[in-house]
Amino acid sequence: MQIGSFSLIKELNTSVILNTIRDNKSISRAEIAKITGLTPATVTNITGELILKHLIVETTLGKSSGGRKPVMLELNTKGFNTVGVFIGSKYIDISISDLGANIIDTTFSEINDSMTSEEVIAKVIGGIKKVMKKANKKILGIGVGVHGLVRSKEGVSVLAPNLGWENVRIKDLLESEFKLPVFVDNDVKTMTLGEKWFGAGRDADDFVMLYTGYGIGASLVTNGQIYRGALNYACEIGHTTIEAEGPLCSCGNRGCFQMLASEFALLQQIKENGYDKKYFDGEKIDVEEVIDKALAGNEDLMALLKKQAYYIGVGLANIINTFNPSMIILNGFIIKTGGILMPEILKQVQLRSLKYMQSEVNIIFSPLGRDAVFKGAVSLVLSGIFENPWHFFGE
Repeated sequence: MQIGSFSLIKELNTSVILNTIRDNKSISRAEIAKITGLTPATVTNITGELILKHLIVETTLGKSSGGRKPVMLELNTKGFNTVGVFIGSKYIDISISDLGANIIDTTFSEINDSMTSEEVIAKVIGGIKKVMKKANKKILGIGVGVHGLVRSKEGVSVLAPNLGWENVRIKDLLESEFKLPVFVDNDVKTMTLGEKWFGAGRDADDFVMLYTGYGIGASLVTNGQIYRGALNYACEIGHTTIEAEGPLCSCGNRGCFQMLASEFALLQQIKENGYDKKYFDGEKIDVEEVIDKALAGNEDLMALLKKQAYYIGVGLANIINTFNPSMIILNGFIIKTGGILMPEILKQVQLRSLKYMQSEVNIIFSPLGRDAVFKGAVSLVLSGIFENPWHFFGE
């Protein structure tokens, strides 16, 4: 055990206080002291400094337990802005939000695997500059979610197979450009953080997020924290084998989950069956258009979607048998089907997972949808700042 300096102890106490305020939304100093075990004097001193830094604010009076009504404290969600960036396989989404993850403005741009990492980062920089023009408060930082393997502490995209990236130093590049703190993580881990802070996972200590996009990713929350594994690469569920001799994946393996149940897999099936020429105009097919046509009565396209649902159900059964979560949150193109595919998903879950586990898991669609990554990006920034606010604001 190491003996901490006064500044380290203050840093830890401040982090505990800020997270307690966030978890409770509105709370008195006395309640903070009771929950954290810190002395009332410590709570009073630190919250006083946080008020001066405009990170928290005093609001309404709480209920009295016999004496004066306590003054309640809340995170100052309107006091600052953050920028959120999502770098996917086919597009970039960028937003500017307040600390409550309320989106002020967004911008969208398409990318493709023929573009270099420098070209993509240039688009990211241009998009950030665009949304920054809509900032109405000081910007605290930039949160970035990117597909693939990420070393979050260094902010490095180690491997993004759908983009052809290896060892792209996103954090260094953006911090050099904007002179702001930048926090980078895997896209699904970022979405999961958004669900934990602002969505369906807020009150859940154990759940799994499954994202079905151009690829497939997952993230596990256990005891209230994202499980990261030895190198922060845990839960690359999209690259687990579903069919041993299935189609070749960009990772080099065959029969990966994402080669059977992703947007990419769906579009490949459409082309292989000749439906691209039979039901669509032009070379580019949009997944939303596929879903719209299927829901409007196209039986061929609906059959392909149900095949996707079959494989998603198989993947979920594996997740349930491996992790025993209390909840699985589904996000991605699957939620656009309006629940039509859920019966097939649940059928496979019931057939393939242990009944004593499946009976306790709640499988739901994400209430945040596309905004999950934006809210997660805000959470990335707040998590980084809450670890040591004095590093950003000074003492």
